[in-house]
Amino acid sequence: MAITNENATTQFDTSMEGGDIDRDRIVNGDVLPDEYFCPICRFLLWDPRSCSSCQNLFCRKCIQIWLKHSNASRQCPFRCPAYEERNCPPSFSSLLSKTKIKCRNTSLGCTEVLSYDLLERHENVECKFLTRTCRECMQSILVSEFDEHIKIPGKCSPCPIQCIICQLFIEKHEFQDHFRQCYQNRLANVFQQFNTQQQGLTEPQATFALTAEQRNLNFCRTLFTTVNLVEQQRQNSRFPTTLRGIDTIQQARNRGCGHLHHIYLMMIFILMNWRRAPQLIWVMTLSSFIAASVMILGFYVICLGWASKHIYLGIGYIMLFSSLISFVIPYFLHCVTDKWIIFSMGSILLLISCTIRGPLEAYELDLHKNNAIINIVRCCFGIVVTEVFLLLFRFFFWCSPMYLTAAILTFVNVFFMIQIRRTAGMATNIV
Repeated sequence: MAITNENATTQFDTSMEGGDIDRDRIVNGDVLPDEYFCPICRFLLWDPRSCSSCQNLFCRKCIQIWLKHSNASRQCPFRCPAYEERNCPPSFSSLLSKTKIKCRNTSLGCTEVLSYDLLERHENVECKFLTRTCRECMQSILVSEFDEHIKIPGKCSPCPIQCIICQLFIEKHEFQDHFRQCYQNRLANVFQQFNTQQQGLTEPQATFALTAEQRNLNFCRTLFTTVNLVEQQRQNSRFPTTLRGIDTIQQARNRGCGHLHHIYLMMIFILMNWRRAPQLIWVMTLSSFIAASVMILGFYVICLGWASKHIYLGIGYIMLFSSLISFVIPYFLHCVTDKWIIFSMGSILLLISCTIRGPLEAYELDLHKNNAIINIVRCCFGIVVTEVFLLLFRFFFWCSPMYLTAAILTFVNVFFMIQIRRTAGMATNIV
């Protein structure tokens, strides 16, 4: 039976994948050899796959999860050098097909006993006692009672959600505010610890603990782990959201969709949530701008680090780079208008953000997610700030001769290069 409520369709699993079959559901399961069972999940092999080295069999889903969370060497559970997948041998598939299994809805009244090959279709389509798992109350509900379970108040009582940060169980209607506060506290603690370490550089006992590069690397790792908490929360348990289309995008990601298809789905996602489009556009554009700025800054620091190790060649490259910049930027600003620059930059940043496959539930952490006026003001503020910076650039290049601009850029880059060289020398002396 189809669910007529559009918003409620995302609260239920619309299909059930086979598997999780223990010995109790198998006819004469006590005498079935252990080779019929997956060594990872300990259930009956489902859609089995074989390791080409050790010939052991695993459930397709189990081995995919194992390889996803294993190290880069892709070892199989039996520590083979490198896992190479093969299909299950036909002889073993023939033996599996003769296995008789009880329907999983036996406790609800189904008395069917089916072969291995017919079980999935029966449990997903043909069974009269077909059930779906409600993601709110985590109960198995008959398909015929879905509408009643959704529409009648009191039928579905949402279970508390466990916060992955503080490990507390929070009621659904309070979870978003709680998780936002926990998330902000964790970010504040990360930056506070980093500032404490930076201030401790003057203390003799602190200078010998970690070098500056090691501290920065640890900070980046901790920050990345903290930012990834939203995705961990989504994988660990439900994340309450009012955004439409999240399940469709997540299913496409699980299938490994391409970047163009993902961009198309993200555009549809913005249109489906048109009331919150200003907030989505603002957050997506700002996040991609920050990510691009960090990448450009990191590349700039790497280049200066290389130049500091090859001082004479590095200064030559810096002078050449500064001269090109002092010529290209004024010519570019002369050829294009500010409106075209702002529109192009905004469109490119939005497209870049559409390729990023981060957790969409993170948009729920915005305090002003439902205030359209504030989000429109945000977008306008971003446009105004960009226009002001463009005017300052135009004024600077209009007032400053090309040779003076090149000299200033060269001096600034050489200054930063010397600072990096001096910092690296101090770290080497400490070590």
